[in-house]
Order: sequence, then structure tokens, then C-alpha cells
Amino acid sequence: MTTPNQADESARPSAQRDSRGDADAASGAPLIGAADADALPTSFGVFKPVGQVMMGLPTQAQVDALVTALHGAGWPDSAVRQFSPRESVAELRTMVDNAGSLAGFGYEITLLRRYQTLTEAGYRWLLVKAADNDHAAAAAAIAQGCGATLAVHYRTLTVEELIS
Repeated sequence: MTTPNQADESARPSAQRDSRGDADAASGAPLIGAADADALPTSFGVFKPVGQVMMGLPTQAQVDALVTALHGAGWPDSAVRQFSPRESVAELRTMVDNAGSLAGFGYEITLLRRYQTLTEAGYRWLLVKAADNDHAAAAAAIAQGCGATLAVHYRTLTVEELIS
């Protein structure tokens, strides 16, 4: 029998582990740091990575499992990137603060605020390239099987939540 101190650390919510920051991001997915985040596509100053799916998971262990599953399903390393846990809260806060005035009326800013709230609660994020709607749906199905509670497909004119 294990005691609480012997429990698997990787299954704990990420918020309890953030003090170690990026050292926990062992998924094998390249980290998106501050410089990379600045280069991510936006619309009216709001994060909008068209052709990609943003996936949120409560723990790093779930992120690790999802990265492995996506690679096993054929996604190349370059198509699966993880936001840096240490920098995610600051990056998202900056994106929300710097959003243009027109963004306040769009769903993208609502999503960005949701991402920020979940990140503050310890969520980890993957950004996964999807060639089309079917590819995005397949990625979301894999993500849901690995414990993702959020998968949002950014398309040219619309944004679609794939996990409800």
C-alpha cells in the first residue's frame, strides 16, 4: 500500500508542480517560449492559430500521454508543440491585455480568457497542426482519450470547440 507521499507525482494537477516550471514539460513536444509565442498568428491582436487545434489538459502526465499518442497516430514532431508551463500564464495575460478593441466582441478573446483561467488552475497546453477538419477531429478524439477537456480548432473564418 502506498502513502500519499508515495503517490505518482506525474498524476497531480500541474498547478501543484509549477514551481519546477519547464523541467516538468518532458513530453517531447517542442516548447513554445515567450519569443515563439510572440510569433503566433493573431487576428485583431488576439491569438488565432489557423489550421491548428489548441488542447488543454489538467496534468503533465496527460500531456505526455497525448504527445505519445499523436506521434503514434502519425503527427510529426514539428506538428505538436507545448506551451512553456513557466511562461504560459504571463503569455496569455499579455495576449489578453494587448488584444485590440475589436477583439473584445469576438469569441477568440473569450477563449483566450478561458485559457488564462485554466492555465492559472494548472492546465497544460498543446498546439497541434491539423490539415483539415477530419484531421482536427481525429486529433481531438485522441486528446479526449488522453484526458483533454478542451480542444479548439482554429479555422480561417471560424473557431470550433471539438470537445464539449
